[in-house]
Amino acid sequence: EPHAMKRGQRCLRLATLRWVLNLLVPGLVIGMAIIFQPELRRIFTHLGQGNWLRLHPRVRTRHLEAVLNAAEILSAKRCGALIVFSRNIGLNTIVETGTRLNAELSSSLLLNLFAPNTPLHDGAVIISNNRVAAACCFLPLTQNPLISRELGTRHRAAIGVTEDSDAFVVVVSEETGVISFAKEGRLKRNLDGPKLRSLIQ
Repeated sequence: EPHAMKRGQRCLRLATLRWVLNLLVPGLVIGMAIIFQPELRRIFTHLGQGNWLRLHPRVRTRHLEAVLNAAEILSAKRCGALIVFSRNIGLNTIVETGTRLNAELSSSLLLNLFAPNTPLHDGAVIISNNRVAAACCFLPLTQNPLISRELGTRHRAAIGVTEDSDAFVVVVSEETGVISFAKEGRLKRNLDGPKLRSLIQ
């Protein structure tokens, strides 16, 4: 009889433990999903694109010089710019928000696209495979509460697109002319030509 009582107590404890786990496990799974949402979203984006094993093409020297030249001229004129370089993860959904161009990348094209009061000057230019895929594209804004409040929409958009993809972004501030570089959710500011060149390369 004492043996049967012990067995009953053990069964009761196991049943209680099972009941507690049934309550806790779903909450833990949901909690982990919320905590690691950015990382999970990035993983699923990689898998969903289906090209995560493909090596991205390097930015060619003449295209690099075109971007650097355009960035320095836009900076001097204080013309805002957002130049997004697509890499392994395609940005098709973002390209669809703008005007498709599929044009040869050149500094003159970038200067014309970001010239004030022109039809395509708002939004971002997407560069893919060393060509201008689209212009006037809308980017997702970062929701990171730690981002400085002094950063405007253009810089928040640059950070936002690099949080969801492996793209990197060249930003020119319309207010100050400062050139910045965004990658992996981080922003480097106050760049000159040589620093920007090394970051892109």
